[in-house]
Amino acid sequence: MTQELSGVTIVIFIAAGVLTILLLFIFAKRQIMRFALRSRRGPHIPIGHDAKKSLKKEIERRIEVIPRIQYEPQLISDPRYILTPGGQAPPHYYRLKAVDDVKALEAEITRYDNCLKRHPSENLRAYLLTTLATPLNGSGQRLIHQFCDLYEHARHDPTEFGDEEYQVYTRLFLKLMDAARLLKSYPSSRKSSPSRTPIKKSIETKRNILEPRMRPPEEQILTGSRPNTLTVMTLDNSETSV
Repeated sequence: MTQELSGVTIVIFIAAGVLTILLLFIFAKRQIMRFALRSRRGPHIPIGHDAKKSLKKEIERRIEVIPRIQYEPQLISDPRYILTPGGQAPPHYYRLKAVDDVKALEAEITRYDNCLKRHPSENLRAYLLTTLATPLNGSGQRLIHQFCDLYEHARHDPTEFGDEEYQVYTRLFLKLMDAARLLKSYPSSRKSSPSRTPIKKSIETKRNILEPRMRPPEEQILTGSRPNTLTVMTLDNSETSV
């Protein structure tokens, strides 16, 4: 009897140990899956699940395009939100105005030629040296370099950029604006620069990166009914004698 009880006890202990290990394994697996889902950047469900293959590819293509979308908005829409009545301008106010002045200069340049529009990822220094090379007649490179140095100072340099620096920046800005107004007497200033390739005039022909590339449904060809038999009229060439 004692041997039977000891055997049953051993079996119970073994079963309890196996059950405990199984529960711990399930708990650890659930915790690992939970942390993996939290740290994962993508969605829990695959993108385009249960969708057509063409639609799934189009969705993935548009998602991949998102990091390449860049935009430079106007920073000061209304100075009243930044300047307090009778108060002193904040330190970042002149930096914002300097960045907005560049947008005004670009608008003045593209006013006479839409092909001269600058993409946000394009270097400002190279852009101005190319577009304003003809009206400045090669003598304004130093002016452009000084303007771009102050622009980079206002946008990226942590040192002070106050009213005094902005006044120097404004004088250079007005000179470049006068040069941009002279573009109306030149057909295309980019084509005159050998450092860049000419840009096509037809902007409409450029394909938008967000334009859908899904193939349109195949056109259905309507076929008319054709008779199975073709009746041919037989002419009687036999002549009757009178």
